[in-house]
Amino acid sequence: MSWNIKKWNWSGNMVTASTAIFALVSIISVYISITTWQTQREAARPYFTFLESPTIHLAEELGFEFEFKFKNVGTHPATNLFSRTLVFEQQMLEKPILIDDYTVVNDIPRDTTTSLLLTLNNQDLVEAPNLNPHFIIICLRYADPIVHKSYTQTIYLKWAGVIAGRQQPLIHVEMSEKENILNYLKTYHLLE
Repeated sequence: MSWNIKKWNWSGNMVTASTAIFALVSIISVYISITTWQTQREAARPYFTFLESPTIHLAEELGFEFEFKFKNVGTHPATNLFSRTLVFEQQMLEKPILIDDYTVVNDIPRDTTTSLLLTLNNQDLVEAPNLNPHFIIICLRYADPIVHKSYTQTIYLKWAGVIAGRQQPLIHVEMSEKENILNYLKTYHLLE
């Protein structure tokens, strides 16, 4: 009879161990499923990128016009798009020469383009044969109506200015410049 009790305890222990292993595997499976679902949800979020390179035009009466065309490359639409654009000299000694806030009323579905047009209408800038480089910071804020989450996206550009009367191109900011820009933005409370 004692042999049957030991056999029964061994069987019970096997069942308990199997149940514990099954529970652990189930917990791991749930964790992997949730992580995968969150990753897929983030991958489907709205996200803006340039459709084409930004353009600069000199409008004799208006000043410099910058046109940025953004495309939503995410799967989900973007709603309540708000942008704040800041233009300031590369030396970062003065406040920005332009602070432009812009809001888009309509939803921006996947693969849809929206434009942002900025005008630096300072006659002194237009008539100067040389113009120092300027940073252009575009902060986008928008919401994903499907998952009810808000996003912020900041784009850092540098306009090389005007040299000998010739407009220079827009280029991306270098990593070494980003920290100084962030300090400048905090100092003047520009993106709060």
